[in-house]
This record gives sequence, structure tokens and C-alpha cells, in this order.
Amino acid sequence: MELHIDEKKLLKIFQDSGKEEIPVKELSRNELMGSETKVMRSALWLSGKGLVDIVERRRKYVKLTERGEKTLKEGLPERRIAEYLKKKGITHIPIEDVKDILDKSEINPALGYLKRKGIAKIEKGVIHFKTLDYRDEEEEVLKNIKIDGNIEKYPPDILNILKKRGLVEIEETTERSIRLTEKGKEYIKEPIEIKEEITQLTREDIISGRWKECYIRPYDVGVPTEEVYPAKYHPLTRMIYEVREVLLSMGFKEVKSPIVETEFWNFDILFEPQDHPARDMQDTFFLKYPKSGEIPEELLRKVKEVHERGTVDGRKVSKGWNYEFQEEISRRTVLRTHTTVSSIRYLASLSQEEKEKPHKVFCIDRVFRNEAIDYKHLPEFYQCDGIVMDKNVNFDNLIGILVEFLRKLGFDRVRVRPAYFPFTEPSLEAEVYLEGKGWLEILGAGMFRPEVLAPLDIDKPVLAWGIGLSRLAMLKLGLKDIRELHRNDLKWLKSVRYAP
Repeated sequence: MELHIDEKKLLKIFQDSGKEEIPVKELSRNELMGSETKVMRSALWLSGKGLVDIVERRRKYVKLTERGEKTLKEGLPERRIAEYLKKKGITHIPIEDVKDILDKSEINPALGYLKRKGIAKIEKGVIHFKTLDYRDEEEEVLKNIKIDGNIEKYPPDILNILKKRGLVEIEETTERSIRLTEKGKEYIKEPIEIKEEITQLTREDIISGRWKECYIRPYDVGVPTEEVYPAKYHPLTRMIYEVREVLLSMGFKEVKSPIVETEFWNFDILFEPQDHPARDMQDTFFLKYPKSGEIPEELLRKVKEVHERGTVDGRKVSKGWNYEFQEEISRRTVLRTHTTVSSIRYLASLSQEEKEKPHKVFCIDRVFRNEAIDYKHLPEFYQCDGIVMDKNVNFDNLIGILVEFLRKLGFDRVRVRPAYFPFTEPSLEAEVYLEGKGWLEILGAGMFRPEVLAPLDIDKPVLAWGIGLSRLAMLKLGLKDIRELHRNDLKWLKSVRYAP
């Protein structure tokens, strides 16, 4: 069996000592090793070859807290009272005078401890000590803990009292040792030769002829090594970057909008009626401060008109909703419930000249819904929205863009089916096929309704779509519970693999 020189050195220590198990700390102090890292690396290799076992034992120990250190230096409060009286040559003191000896927060606990320990009695507001030279086991244990933290050396009841007083704390540590297996015991019965090895042949080794005297160790790429966990992006962050790169590569431009929006931008301009269920407190977060926001008055007038009568500046667009539109509702502030508001704000910002040009924009950002938390719902999550505006685009183009987008994200099989959304018509839902799960709905899309575009003075078709990125992450990572994305489980974060 071919062994690394460090593996041989570790086994040589066992051979010379005659022991079957040795603590890692003891091994690291041996001149053949020199460090715990070297010991553990060698032990890991030997463990893979069945020559040793790495044994871990959890051990509790007790140590002084910061308050405990201070108390050990100054003395327990009850001892400080006794020492004060001893100097004065008296055995009693009014409780009122104790404030000159102890901090206010220490007085009541100290009185309780004096009575519990039977050191003193309290009558008519005066503390009477039975003796000033009393033995206090808590004091002795406190002193010993400073020297030796072995928890097994101290009575549990005393430790509990000291812990309640905030003077000590219990901690756990892992002690490791290396133990020979039966195979390892057989191996060390034969002499172990420690011969200098060369792992990298240098020019000097060749010229000097030193290479003839040394053992040139062959490379073994299959040797187990210690796992390394380098810094990396959270899988959700990686996915956001991937989606962004895909859209940028498809010619889209990224836009942003505020997290806090008015109901006008979040609902009204998208032709969503003011009595729509989505505006309930159960679905939307309404702000207490600021309660209202500013709205472009001319645009508000047009949106109000299309809601009430289905017209814009007298031009018939649709039947409208036929109700009395309330401007104060439009001004109320909410946490945005979707990123479509970013697309709408972008369209509203275009000049008349810019509206004649094609546009492709997207937004990736957080949105908020007042929903109960469960395996597939969170009150805050990431969403991606995109639009394409051009006089020549149509519904077929929308399907083509979505299929290309999803394929670039790794979904080869895509299909669409009819759907309904308040601000698009026609509308669709796209589904992707996953092995073992079948067809799964992944995004919604459609063409903005005339009632949405007319108040913006846009007469060209606008393709729109939106996708929940948390949902997408669950599909790509194989998660069954959306909450797993945000639990900060280090073990999972270290091991999870995100494949673009």
C-alpha cells in the first residue's frame, strides 16, 4: 500500500508509542507532525484507506462570564458585606446602609443569598450575621473554575446556582483523537521507513544528482482531501444574475422603480377596478406613513375617464367599468405587488418621439403580497417583468420570445395555454416540462389592453410577461418548500449546486 510521507509519520508515532488511540492535540505536539492541520489531513487520508478512525467526543466545560470574572476579583456581594462588617468590628447592619457597599441591583439578590445560605437573618430591616468567617462552597467553586473548567469536577446544584447568578456559562467542545483500526495495527507491526520524498522535481535536484537519493512520489489524483468551501453567491442571487444576463443578451434594457407606490401606478393605470379583491388588506400592504403620494394630474384624469366611461379624451376605447372613480384611493400608498409597475412607469416616461421607436425593457426586483407564509407563499419575493413595444409585434412574437427566454434558462420543452389576466388580452400561461414532475406553470404573459395603453398615448402593441423568480429557483434547485431559500442553512448553502 502506497502511503504519503505524512501518513507514514503519523503511523510511526503510534508504532513508537505503543498506543492504539492518541488525542489530536498530543499528536500535533510530536516533532514528526507539528500541527493539528497536518495531523487531521494525514488521518483523513489514512481513514480512507481503512488504517485509522477519527474519533470525536463532545465535552462540556464551564467557564466564567464577564460578570463572573469581576465577581471573582471583587468577591460575592454577600462576602463584601461580611468583609465590610469585619473591618467595622460589628455583626449587623441596617439594610438601608447596604447601598454604601453594593450596587442597587446587587442588594436584593444578596439578601436572598444570605438567608438561603443561613449566614444571616433579617429582622426589622437589620441584617444580623451569625458569623463573618463562613465557608462558601459557591465561592470555592468559582475560584476553581478559573483554573479548571472540567464540568465533571463540580456539583451540578452549585453550577446551576452560579449559572442563574450569571457568573458562569456552560459550553461544548469537540475533542478529536486518532485510533488505529485492526488493519492499522497489522500495518505498524512491520518497520516503517521514513524516507525523504520529492513531490516536485527542480532544476537543482537534477543538476546536483539529489534526485537519485530521494524517493520521487507519484501523483495520485484520487487521494481524498479536506473539503473546501469557498465564498459563493446565494443560489437565488445566482439565478437573478442568470436571468438578467439572458435578458440582456436578448437585447433588453433593465429598468427600476420605487418599492413604495401609489395605488394609481400599482393598480389604476393597469385598468384594475378600485373595488377589485386584490386591493384588500388581505392581499396588499398599505402604508400608514406616508399615507398618500403624488400623481401626474393629466394622466390621472385620463385613467379616471377610461375607468368610468371607457373613453380617453372622448375617444371610445372600451365599455369601461361604469363606476365612480375615487382619486383619493389612487393616491394611497402601498408596497408594490408586482414589477409590471416598472414597465408602465417606463412607458409613461417616454416622449412622443421616443414612442415611435421600438422598446425592450425588463425589471428584476422585490415585490410584496400580504399572504400567509406556507410552503409556496412568502410576503416578499423576487419577480421579473418584461415588455416589448413595436408596431410590428404580435401574439406569435410573444410566444417566440418566451420560448427563447425559457430555453436559455435550461427548459427545453415549453408549451403555452390560454389564460386570463386583468391588464392583458389575449393572455397566456407558459409551462415547462420537468422529468419526474411533468408540466409545470412558470409564467404569465399577454398583450397590454387598449385601456392600459390609451391613457399613455401609445397606439402600438405592447407584449408583456412576468415570472416569479422564487418559483423558478424552486424548480431549478428541486425544492419543495419556498422557505428553504431563506433559512440560511449553512450546510445546505455549502453543498447546494446551482446549474445554469
